[in-house]
Amino acid sequence: MKFLIAFFLILVAIFPSQAFEKDTLLVGYHVSPPFVMESNQGISGPSVWLWNKIAEENDIVFKYKKMELEQVLEGLSKNEIDLSLSPLTITSERTKTINFSSPYYIAHTSLMQKSQSALNQGLQFIGSIFNLNFLKAVGALALILFIFGALVWLFERKKNKDEFGDDYKGFWDGFWWAAVTMTTVGYGDKSPQTIGGRVIGLIWMFTAIIIISGFTAGIASSLTVNRMGSANNSIEDFKKEKIGTIKNSGTSHWLQYNFYSNRMEYDQMSNMLNALDNGEILAIAYDRPLLYKLIEDDSLSEKYTLLDTKYNPQFYAFGMSKTLDNGLKDQINISLLENTESIDYKVMLSENNLSN
Repeated sequence: MKFLIAFFLILVAIFPSQAFEKDTLLVGYHVSPPFVMESNQGISGPSVWLWNKIAEENDIVFKYKKMELEQVLEGLSKNEIDLSLSPLTITSERTKTINFSSPYYIAHTSLMQKSQSALNQGLQFIGSIFNLNFLKAVGALALILFIFGALVWLFERKKNKDEFGDDYKGFWDGFWWAAVTMTTVGYGDKSPQTIGGRVIGLIWMFTAIIIISGFTAGIASSLTVNRMGSANNSIEDFKKEKIGTIKNSGTSHWLQYNFYSNRMEYDQMSNMLNALDNGEILAIAYDRPLLYKLIEDDSLSEKYTLLDTKYNPQFYAFGMSKTLDNGLKDQINISLLENTESIDYKVMLSENNLSN
């Protein structure tokens, strides 16, 4: 008996760290500003603040382990880590191998593009003016001007030769008169003198008012539609374009399920930014809070533009291993809900330019 007791004490003396590690949660994280940020002072952000509160309230002993996103997902599914500190989007595919806490933030996916120079914006605007529909409208207007100009010339060519002429060159005089009348410039250099010419003139005056109003409205509508289309304000505008996203992210799954076959997946944001700079992709599709935090930096704010489009709402939560004690999971969820309802949490979100 004494031998067994001595043997047990020797084991405890030799392997104290192993006995401690069993009760210590291994919390994996990857840097994902603004929720998890890293500096010389350590890690910070709303997710870090929230987890520290939960751990403190439930006397949870833990240690952090820095990992890539794929490593975090793999670690949770293989029970190699107990919890993910960085926010994970709850998806049906992930719930097959990972448990999730209650959501603590609702985010949307958005799009980011390279900013256009003033020259490119000007060229794009000019291009939107001289499109096929615009040229068709100008052609139709020219035809109407020619018709009314020819009619007034037919009446005026004999009795008003000084202003309209009596040969084929008078067609240009009639065209000029129709254009001046339509635009209400009123030079007075040409005016119908015959009864027939004045009747045509009267009809053309009222007709021109209707035509010029409709023409102006048509041009304005065309420019608006073209500018909206060129701005790519909807995710549907990128259906056939090459867009990048992070591999195995919630956005990647959404793009796949919605048949965005030209999506390009990258392991890291830096690689994706290089692809955007080099023209390999037209835009980046990812979580809006993370993209907003990225271009908040002065050096990037002029280089990239976050489009005003939101889609694919995502529920952020802590990922948890399926082997984690159910009682502990309940404690974590209760503390999480209590803290997300607090004023302190709302202040934390506000300080990081986040809102629910």
